[in-house]
Amino acid sequence: MKPLDATELFQLWDEVLHDGLLDKSMRLLGKACSFENSVELGRLSIGERDARLLQLREWMFGYSLKNMVTCPKCNEVVEWEMDTHDMHLQKIPADLSVKTFYLVKDQFKIQFRLPDSFDVSKIISENSADPDSLITNCIVGVANENGEEIPKDQLSGEIIQALDKRMSEEDPQADIRIEIHCPACSHNWESVFDIMSFLWAEIDSWAKRMMQEICLLAKSFGWSEKDILNMSPHRRRLYIEMLT
Repeated sequence: MKPLDATELFQLWDEVLHDGLLDKSMRLLGKACSFENSVELGRLSIGERDARLLQLREWMFGYSLKNMVTCPKCNEVVEWEMDTHDMHLQKIPADLSVKTFYLVKDQFKIQFRLPDSFDVSKIISENSADPDSLITNCIVGVANENGEEIPKDQLSGEIIQALDKRMSEEDPQADIRIEIHCPACSHNWESVFDIMSFLWAEIDSWAKRMMQEICLLAKSFGWSEKDILNMSPHRRRLYIEMLT
């Protein structure tokens, strides 16, 4: 995986402007991994995918992460800040292969994989009311103590819960939560952090700012979009300061 330069990122932003969030993220990862086939990237576990997106975010925008959230108790807008070093909960594997795991419980041996982007997309598109469907979709096979294959719908709710817990342990990057304190009412709570939506909000903001800078510098100096994008951010900023 490699960081995208300004020209690559700006071009990608333009190409995927009207795509869905997941498609945008797959295209971004594909570009960073020099991978045209998004199917294999879509089979990455949620944690493996998000670990890569977090790495890309650090290369693009640094390690300081700031956001705002509304307090669920008093509706106060609370700002929070975090160092992304503290958000890395698992390593980025070198390969893209789908890994399988085993859970042995109540005389059942369950082979499973971790939820991926396609699983989540399927649940959303089907608007499934079954809270366990994401888990059961990832079960590869179930055998009893005699080694006989049995239907996965015979698994108890307790086993499904144990499987959910084990998946979370194997893929911790998939569920990042930020502890937030409201200074107005002293309420404390956890907020789920979604790297996909956060990163694309930053990319959108960056791209629109870049368009303004390109317009200003092109008008003033006659430079091409390509020349301006190839400049370092520091050099662009110095030129803009000269004009203001």
